[in-house]
Amino acid sequence: MTLSYNDRFEYFCWFDDSNRFDVDLTVSNPEIEQMIENMLPSLPISPRAQVKTYEQAVEYLFMIIANVGKAFLQENCIAIPRSNSFLNGETAISKRKLSKRTFLLILNFLRDSGYIREHMGHFDHNEQCGQTSRYWATKILQYHFRTLNPSDFRALRTIKPVILHDSQGNEIDFSENKISRFFSEKIIPINELYKSNIFKYINKNEHKLINSYHIYNNPNDIPNINNNKSYPLLGTNDNLYPGISAIFSRSSFLCGGRLYSIPQRGIGWQGLPQEQRKTITINDEATVELDFKGLHVSMLYAIMGIQIKEDPYSGLSAELRPLYKTLMLRLLNAKSVGYTVRSMSDTVYTFKRKVLLSPRDLKLLDCIHEYQPNWHKLIAELMERHRVIRRFFGSDCGVYLQRLDGEMMLHILSVLAQEGIPALPVHDSVIVPRHAQNRAAEVMQEVYRRYMGFDCIVEAK
Repeated sequence: MTLSYNDRFEYFCWFDDSNRFDVDLTVSNPEIEQMIENMLPSLPISPRAQVKTYEQAVEYLFMIIANVGKAFLQENCIAIPRSNSFLNGETAISKRKLSKRTFLLILNFLRDSGYIREHMGHFDHNEQCGQTSRYWATKILQYHFRTLNPSDFRALRTIKPVILHDSQGNEIDFSENKISRFFSEKIIPINELYKSNIFKYINKNEHKLINSYHIYNNPNDIPNINNNKSYPLLGTNDNLYPGISAIFSRSSFLCGGRLYSIPQRGIGWQGLPQEQRKTITINDEATVELDFKGLHVSMLYAIMGIQIKEDPYSGLSAELRPLYKTLMLRLLNAKSVGYTVRSMSDTVYTFKRKVLLSPRDLKLLDCIHEYQPNWHKLIAELMERHRVIRRFFGSDCGVYLQRLDGEMMLHILSVLAQEGIPALPVHDSVIVPRHAQNRAAEVMQEVYRRYMGFDCIVEAK
């Protein structure tokens, strides 16, 4: 049996990775615009309705179809809350108030007209939990999505150069200060440089794979997935419209501060798989991604006054390298070693309840299944291998290291921008035109040495 995009949701209810609804998303695509124009006479709106109501209806049409279309390109469905709290802008998802009557009227119109399918959500007032309603494109709407590209999506909100999150990850207001001004003054000219250059990439979707470790099903009973969806644009060039913002966390400008791709239009390059990032071109020139090797480990050694000279995972089992790297990341971001072990167990628990996994997640689960690791034992090996910095394991230092590496990355981009070299950050790596590879690597080393007093290996991914 072959499973189509629609069947995943309609018959198998695979809602693991539903997209979150974005109230500030719209779409600009000739075919979609023509389709919406053809819909307008059929909208269930009274001729006596106010102009404001009609304008809201059109806006919500674009908003909902944009979200459904973006989910379709990512092989997902979209979770759309129908609750009063969401529509009143009282949730972490959205602070924007929508007209409940008009929004639900448009949502129901698209469902009843056969453009989208619905899996109605529910809420248990006794348990205070439930599931948000899910929606996905029918074949009628998929037909109109055949010319849709990620670059057709546009954010209506203004993207700020500096963003502050609270401990729950919600954006909060802040008073301008020395740190926010420093980051803003550096980021604005970098974003202006992006506008004067042309960025492209190959628009090819990374298909999710059947999870053979799914605990609820016999793998032999899970149907094959038909990923041959009808978009001929896959595999062709699409545009990127870069923009970066520094995001600080925990309501503090001492935490976080890494640079994130939050474009006004299209998608962010940081969300692309590594192989797809290799297809990025700048002004029709191929690019290279330069990476700080073991950045946070190197930084911790530098803080202890020591130059690390080798791969942080040398001397450890090569077969378990993916697990050591994942553990190291968790150790530096967890508040204790115990939290690290629990987070790994939680990851395995979550993965095994997903029918579909990304190739990267499935590779990690394959490794875990094959070697049946003892997390405490692997952590002990990492502590032995890195005795000098073991005091930082389980210390929650990662968010403070991000504050430092975010500023280093901003300095690198600023130097390159002053020389007319556009560069795209990917946290601890930089994508630059191939002709600028040597200069970019030189700047990365100089900036690291200026901040840390030591060297860090820079290599092409």
